[in-house]
Amino acid sequence: MEDDMSTEGTAGGVLREDCGRVRWHERTPNVMPDVELFRRSWNRADVERPPARISVSRDGNINTVGRPGVHEADDLDPRHPSWREAIEPGVWPLVDTLTTSAWSLVTYDSCAGHAYRDPALRPVGRRVGLLPRSVAERSRVEAALCRAVTSAAGALPPPVTVAVSRTHLWCGRTGGAHVVLDLSLDRAPGSSWAQYFPALDAATAALRKALVAQAPVAGQPCGCVPARARCADTHSMASPMTCAMDE
Repeated sequence: MEDDMSTEGTAGGVLREDCGRVRWHERTPNVMPDVELFRRSWNRADVERPPARISVSRDGNINTVGRPGVHEADDLDPRHPSWREAIEPGVWPLVDTLTTSAWSLVTYDSCAGHAYRDPALRPVGRRVGLLPRSVAERSRVEAALCRAVTSAAGALPPPVTVAVSRTHLWCGRTGGAHVVLDLSLDRAPGSSWAQYFPALDAATAALRKALVAQAPVAGQPCGCVPARARCADTHSMASPMTCAMDE
């Protein structure tokens, strides 16, 4: 069963069905013990917060076991005493921006990106996972992220691109699927990991600057609207690819 959060909120953003930024991209594994409990408890002062299990791998992964790769990490919120300690330093500027100020979102996952020493482990990029509180909030956030990514595109180092993805977060308690968003800094086509990682912090700074200038405001269109509208208004015979390149 998929969580549609249909009773929460009505004022969304304006994300075109043909938005070129927001795509489906399933991540596996992507499981949380109790998604709804975590969402309800986020940043509430009256919630008990047990001590977190925090260990750091030699490659900088922060999880419960201190090993590289994908391992369990405790689910924390900004009111937890170990919140800052539990966020990998490289991704902190994005997590901090997205959980405070005009964004004030719920994050369910984050990763700074790791170039593993073990050749059996594939390198992974930087990302932040967002857990919307409602369908309306998800719509506003998608549109705002599209605007921010569009704005940041020209300032990104060539080895890095930014993507916004919808994916499913599975609840261990109910077995249900919740639609969540991933904001990721990906390796650009034709670039190597050796080129990607040195450029990652500069790309993060450029993206953070664009995020600070935006907010998930009701009724605001996504960043794809002006470019696609120009294509439509001119009744151009250009191909859809030409319009996409104009973005």
